[in-house]
Amino acid sequence: MTKQAKVIITVLIIAVIGFVIYKNISIVSRDKAGNIVGGDRDEHGCIGSAGYSWCEAKQKCLRIWEEKCDSVAELEVQRILANKYQKAPSEVSVTVIRSDGSHAAGSVMFGESGPGESGMFLAVKTGDKWEVVYDGNGSIDCNKMRQQYQFPDEILRPEFCD
Repeated sequence: MTKQAKVIITVLIIAVIGFVIYKNISIVSRDKAGNIVGGDRDEHGCIGSAGYSWCEAKQKCLRIWEEKCDSVAELEVQRILANKYQKAPSEVSVTVIRSDGSHAAGSVMFGESGPGESGMFLAVKTGDKWEVVYDGNGSIDCNKMRQQYQFPDEILRPEFCD
């Protein structure tokens, strides 16, 4: 390569670098608002733009379509019902439909290899312990749930009480 070619290449490289600096062109990806994609870590270090959110029960960032984030209530209700019906926890699938932090309502399904028996549950948290106060498919004493366990209507309606 001739000396003249080396000078031209060097001048071009300097010109491109100068242009990039002048135009403030970034080599990182940005969204429409100008935010750096992947630069949106939350207080737990989870990157929301990459689909990660904090799972309190598992104490880690995860993508909910890749790994289910069982709530503490779900795990406790699963343990309680597995003990009550003498099942392995893997045979008890619990889903919380509504919760306010101290009351939970949801569904339960028994069976490891496919759908088995299923029903609904109501659970209440006293102190730091969850208690299942109803499980099954029968009728519920709604007044008792409201008076004795202080279940709000937002948890009881419409699945359990009118």
